[in-house]
Formats: sequence, structure tokens, C-alpha cells
Amino acid sequence: MTRSNDGYRFSRRTLLKSTAAAAALAPLGRLWIPGARAADNPITLGLVTPLSGAQEMIGSFVRHGAEIAIEKINADGGVNGRPLALEMRDSKANPAAATVAARELLGQGVNLQLGTIGSPVALAMGPLMQAAGGVVLTCGAGTEKLNHEGYNPHVFRIGDSPYSRQYGLIRMIAERYPNITSWGGIIPDHEYGRTTWAIFVDAMLTVFPQVTGKQPEISRPILIPYGSGDYKNFIAAAMRQPFEGLYTSAYGGDAVTLYQQARPFGLFDKTKVLVDSANEFLVPLAMKDQTPDTWTGTHWYFKANQGNPMSDHLYNAYVERTGNHYPMGWAAEAHAAVYAYKAAIEKTGGDTKAAAIIAALKGLTFDTATGKRTLRAEDNQAVKNAEAMRIQPKTGSADGFEVTDYISVPGDSVVEPPRPGEKLELKTL
Repeated sequence: MTRSNDGYRFSRRTLLKSTAAAAALAPLGRLWIPGARAADNPITLGLVTPLSGAQEMIGSFVRHGAEIAIEKINADGGVNGRPLALEMRDSKANPAAATVAARELLGQGVNLQLGTIGSPVALAMGPLMQAAGGVVLTCGAGTEKLNHEGYNPHVFRIGDSPYSRQYGLIRMIAERYPNITSWGGIIPDHEYGRTTWAIFVDAMLTVFPQVTGKQPEISRPILIPYGSGDYKNFIAAAMRQPFEGLYTSAYGGDAVTLYQQARPFGLFDKTKVLVDSANEFLVPLAMKDQTPDTWTGTHWYFKANQGNPMSDHLYNAYVERTGNHYPMGWAAEAHAAVYAYKAAIEKTGGDTKAAAIIAALKGLTFDTATGKRTLRAEDNQAVKNAEAMRIQPKTGSADGFEVTDYISVPGDSVVEPPRPGEKLELKTL
């Protein structure tokens, strides 16, 4: 399988069509991976992720990552001789719909679940899983509450914490752009947006002076509604602020709409450094050579992990099944979640009851597409590197953009100390 991107073109319409097709199949019931017959007594994992609605793009990556992991594990002999199977449900990125879906799976005996990429969804899962004897591995929820005041032993964050992500980004900013001292933000007015902005401010006030000897000036953020189709008034408000650096954590379709509407206003001409918390390739795949020069956080950048057999297999399998040469990190987080369950089940000797799996997951070190990571026993938080890449437009190329830079900050140098049950204390403006 070639890694060349030459001649490949991608559109948001194509992505929406493909993910809509995937969503249409999801409610039909259990996905039986080839070789996983009923007679083989498979271990079934539940996947609850957006397969319709505004965040179905992200949910499709979660689905593919989980399926690829299960296919590979089964091809290699399964887990303690038993194959894995996957039962999928649509969370619609909505806590009510997600809890109904998770409860249905629990009622069918599927107590080991993954997905739950939305912050409100992940926070809603703890009490449900605890009451019903389930476990869930979240593959992208960005709220800090998950391993602090909202900590629940039945919920694990398989990826980097929002604290380590923002601190990694700010360390990069301070080292590479020490003269950009005035900052603003365009932030979605929901749990994830408020979390990322609060930690961004804390990191800027802490790290930037340490590295540069300068005190940053931070404007009040422009708060935007979730799921809006019109951000022009908010963009106009941002244009009146005196910042040179801009941080945003709008994501998915909202980010694409925001960026497209911002171009005619000259927002990106005004902005000397644009930092995007987590969109990875979602915006450039939609905007092509109209993509603004952006630093974006990522769960997994496949080119930076070449030579890692798990990463190489995930990338090749993803391209083969989708034709998309730009898989995003949510696929790797779901992939990691399946492998975490595999390692935990092997550790328990095949016991899949919640208590045994929780004990096995706590302190577990296991291999992933981004290298080894460890789930902290104290708060169920994975310790993994904080990664970011710089994406710039490239007029005349097949894709319209290119990755021109990449950073990886050791996770143990930026993750916060474990304090389950305690609110994360942050500096504020």
C-alpha cells in the first residue's frame, strides 16, 4: 500500500456521504468480524459514537479505528483464543441518546464499551457504568472534569488529557513565537470549549513567562454557539480585538464553517499565529488551498509514526478501506482502546467482569500506534505525548495543503498530577 498522496482529492461532501452510509448501517445490529462466528464464543465490545449529525465525521474515524484493530487481533488469533466482535450504536453526540444506547448494550451483556468522544457524553457515562457493571474507554472527550471532580473508576481516558494537550501547544508557542504576546480566542460555548480555553489561559500565564520572560496579554474570548451556521457577527467582533495570536477550539463542521466565513473578513491576514486545539485534517480536507496556516493538536499523525508496526498497519488498512489518505487521530484512539481491552483481558486471564477489567486497566502499559502509553492507576488518565502539526496551504498541489512541521512533547512533562475527585485549579484572567 503506497503512502503517496499524489492525485488524491477529498471533499467534505464525499466525507459526509461516506459517513452517512456508515451511519445507515450501524443500527442494523452487531458487526461480526470475519472469522468471529457465534460458535467461537466471541468477546463483544460496544462502540457508542456519533454516526449521524454534526459530528458524524469524527465518529466515522472512531468506527474505522475500532474495526481495524478488531480485524487485526482476530487475524492474529484473538484474545486468549477468543475472537472479538463489535456492537455499534449511534450516540448522536448527545448525552441522552448516548446513555440510551449504552444502556441498551449493557442490557445485552456488552459491558466493555468505547467511543463517547463528546465531553457531556463521557461525563454521563460514569454513574451509568458504575450502576450497571460496565466500563467505558473514551476516545477523545476533552473535559478536564473526567479525571478530576467528575472522576469515576468505570471511565478511562485513553488519550492525552486536555491539560497536557494545551500545555504542549503553549510550550511550542513560547519557544517558536516568543514575540507574539497578544492573544485572543474564538471558543464554542460548551463544556469542551470552556475547558480548553481555561487551560489555554492557565498555560499561557504559566509557561509563556517562564520561557520568554514576557507577560502575555489575553483578550476575553469570543464565545460562539454550537452548531450555528452563521458566525459572521462573532468574526466581526474578533476583528475588533487587538490580538496577533488566535486560539480556537471550534471543531468538526463548526470549525469548517467558521474558517470559511472568516476568510472574507481578513481574520487570517490579521492573525500571525493560529492555533487550533484538535481539528487535525478536518479543516484542510474541506478547504484545500484556502486553508489558513494553522498549528493543530493531533492524537496521531501517521507520517510521524512511520516505522511503528501498529501505526503502519492502521494507516494502510484505513486507506485501503476508505480511499482517504488522511486518517485522523480519533481512529488511533479507538484503535488504542481496543488494544487496551485486549491487554486487560489477557491480564485477567479472560475475566471480562467490570471489577477485574478496571483493576487490569489501572497502571496498564500497552502498545499503540503512537508508541507505549500508560493508564494512570490514580485517575484513569493515559499518559501519552502531546502532539501538534503545522498545516499550510499549497496552491497547485493535488491536496491543496501540506504538513510543514510537527512537534511531540513527552506526556509526563506536561500532564497534570493525578487528583481524582478534586477540581483542577487554574489561573484565570
